[in-house]
Amino acid sequence: MSIGQEPPSPEEARAEAATSRRQIYALVGLFMVSVLVIGVVLAILSAGVAGGGGGSWWQRTAITHTPVTKATLGQDIDITARVTGWPKNVTLTYTVVPNNATTYTFRDIQPRIVFMLLLSAGGDQYSYTIRGTEVLGDISYFIAAVDSYGNAAVIQMVKIAVDDFAVSTTAKEMAVYVAQSAKTTVTVTSFNSYSSPVTLRAVALGLDTLPGGLVAEFSPATVTPPKGGSVTSELTIRSTQREFVPAGRYYFKVEGITGTPRGSIVRNSSVAILKVPDFDFDVTPSSQSVTRQVIGELVERITPFNITLNIREGFESAFTFRVIGLPITGVYYRWVIGNATFTMAGRTVVTLQIITRSVAQLGTYTLTIYVTGGGLEKFKQVTFNIYETTQQGGP
Repeated sequence: MSIGQEPPSPEEARAEAATSRRQIYALVGLFMVSVLVIGVVLAILSAGVAGGGGGSWWQRTAITHTPVTKATLGQDIDITARVTGWPKNVTLTYTVVPNNATTYTFRDIQPRIVFMLLLSAGGDQYSYTIRGTEVLGDISYFIAAVDSYGNAAVIQMVKIAVDDFAVSTTAKEMAVYVAQSAKTTVTVTSFNSYSSPVTLRAVALGLDTLPGGLVAEFSPATVTPPKGGSVTSELTIRSTQREFVPAGRYYFKVEGITGTPRGSIVRNSSVAILKVPDFDFDVTPSSQSVTRQVIGELVERITPFNITLNIREGFESAFTFRVIGLPITGVYYRWVIGNATFTMAGRTVVTLQIITRSVAQLGTYTLTIYVTGGGLEKFKQVTFNIYETTQQGGP
């Protein structure tokens, strides 16, 4: 204590002690507030603002996903993911490549981008269901998430192997004749682990069946391919005489139909050509006359009739020709095919040569010329006149 300084009174001492306690309490309170703030911050850092469990409010967006690698034709596929880091949106990009895609249809295949849905408010689970009607072949997909600051996360591309099947035919071109049939082999191939019944049918493009007069029969009509293997069925397309089948070229395909939870799914074979050949013909001239020689020596006279065939769709079967109505004696005939061709559409000429001898019976004859091909038989009639040389110009 300094010399000359008076000691504090008891009241002053009590007041000074109270002031000191208030200062200490204030400091302690400030410290406790600081501790509380630090605790809250630590809690936020440990729990994550979004309730993500382990994230932090400054953490970049992150995706946790269990890849889906197997699916079945026509059945729904659920894609789920856990996304942390305050994502603004989560998208699923997927591409379906049908197993029977062709060079022409492949270029039309485009990826689809959809928003995945947050399953519950404040949660971090997102989901999207690819409907079974879209599951028509193998699928490739990836998930992306972006937050409000432009931070993004993307998973690697995932491929889903879809259990599927394809239909194919051996023949690329078939010809069916009247009252006859044509056969080919149909193969149903399993992709991945597909092994369900497939019902087969043949249809012309633009129709639900084949044109009238044509019937398709499968043996068997329903097949089940083994997993990763194939199975065959014999297709017979036949024509009937009872129904009119317009000649021409038809384009047809074989459909394989299978049932799924989302309805029936159809797989098509590549398009094949179905030819229904036909022909007609004309004979020129429509009438011929020949003189019979009665002198001692044997003389033969050749009288031609030209048969011009107009072939619609080429024939693979042989053509036959015949004529009736000629005299029994003194006349015979032959067919001259020459360069005639029946396998291509267009006109071709065959010649009927009638050879007359001196012993042929005089008269006017009606000849019937028959042409047969591909189960079709058609005829024309012409007149053939035999007269004596003394009958100038004939009867």
